[in-house]
Amino acid sequence: LAASTAAAACCGRLGRGRGRKAQRRPRHTLAATASAVAVATASVLSAPGGAAQESGGAERVEVAAWHAARRRAILEAHPEVADLCGPDWRTLPLLVASNIAQLGLAVVSGNALSAAGADDYSMTLFGVLALATGVGGTLSLWSFSVLHDMVHGTVVRADKSTREALLFWLSFPTIFGYHLYLQRGHLAHHRNLGRASMGQLFESSRREFEDGDVLFVAHRQPLVGRAFEWEVPLPGDCEGKARFSPSISFNVFSRLWDRSGEGPAQSPRSSDNSGGGEEEVELWRAIRNGALYSFSMTFERCALAVNDKLVAITGTNYFFPNKPAEFQAGCATYARCAALLHAALFALSGPGALIYLLVAELAWQLPIHPGCGMFVSNHGSGRRADGGCAPTASLYVGGAWGVFDWICMFSNYHLEHHDFPDVGLLRLPEISRIAPEFFGLEGSSSRGSPTPAPELAVALAETDWVATLRGAFATPQPYACSRLVGVLDDGYSGEQDSAAWAASAAIARSTA
Repeated sequence: LAASTAAAACCGRLGRGRGRKAQRRPRHTLAATASAVAVATASVLSAPGGAAQESGGAERVEVAAWHAARRRAILEAHPEVADLCGPDWRTLPLLVASNIAQLGLAVVSGNALSAAGADDYSMTLFGVLALATGVGGTLSLWSFSVLHDMVHGTVVRADKSTREALLFWLSFPTIFGYHLYLQRGHLAHHRNLGRASMGQLFESSRREFEDGDVLFVAHRQPLVGRAFEWEVPLPGDCEGKARFSPSISFNVFSRLWDRSGEGPAQSPRSSDNSGGGEEEVELWRAIRNGALYSFSMTFERCALAVNDKLVAITGTNYFFPNKPAEFQAGCATYARCAALLHAALFALSGPGALIYLLVAELAWQLPIHPGCGMFVSNHGSGRRADGGCAPTASLYVGGAWGVFDWICMFSNYHLEHHDFPDVGLLRLPEISRIAPEFFGLEGSSSRGSPTPAPELAVALAETDWVATLRGAFATPQPYACSRLVGVLDDGYSGEQDSAAWAASAAIARSTA
């Protein structure tokens, strides 16, 4: 944590906005800050493979510290990266425009279905579903990406309460929505990545999720720690209790997936395969698991849409019964505002408008949309240049600022984002352009800097969309280098981290 805050202070002081030249500090001052970061991360990177040692001799990569160390090294080698930090005014108009377009297309789709006759209803429905998948899915991903930047403070320069108000109202139109995850789970995801279990997440009484991404990576990747399970008494005179999990993601992934190709840290995906029957088996395993993933995601998202109405009526989110009153009140307020919007759309355009929004929100997370390649691959167990485990990956398809980047609204630059969460999404490609040696990309750096430490560099960048998607389903990797089976629930909480983060920030400022 001290490493992250020291690097954040370094970035914040080196670059004060995009429109004017950054005021660079002397190299000896930068070195002092870097040395403070190095002390905080040395214990992590000195362990075998750059991982912290756990009980039993197993390894675990401390992801937040690894990203903080990368950030320090990149800033040392390329101080100009600091110029990219801070809000980017271009993203807010993109968010507003995408929301207006999404709402307009929902109304048009609803009216079209309501006006369709029996003879052409099937074709009209197909057109609406295609529109929702292609255009609507992309607009929904755009909205999610910019709202995500809102949480990090890179959309507008405003205080936290203003950003939270913008996050609330600009997350509409929606069906199940991204607001809860972004408000309560995303910042903790950066701090606690790879350290939370499903059981911990659903049973926690803390206001924040320990790692919000656990909620959806459970559909496709092995997780560490306790599963989310309930105990119920056995019927009749039987003694004891039965344990079962109500989680659709856990049951489908653990019981139905073909996980024979699962392994620990893997090499970056490649289109080269061993050929023959083995390649065919892997292909069918990818198709089977991809279909099961699509089913479980669709089922859960529909369940969330129904649950929101229950939350609006009762004021309680029963998925998280132990959460405090502030959490429950926030869920209820959002669900009631969403219900009013849904009622208005239903009255204005019929059920087709709601069908459009549901499909649009779901589509980009499924293999039917290009964005899925980014979604299923950003936190696997890749490989660093030293052979250790890389917990975060980017997906580069085509050139920078190309079609794929715009479809994903640059959320495919996920490694860059975790290194520099205070750089806006439209500027993320600049980081790997300036410092390609840290991202496994070919090409020389802009300053001709020395080769980075191998434990801080990615071995080879992901560039093949098909191979990435196929690998994610055929050979699922542990979530963010979570190698341990049965990580203890050691009270690692987002709220406790917030206090530690603030204290370490003060230390970082004093040492800088």
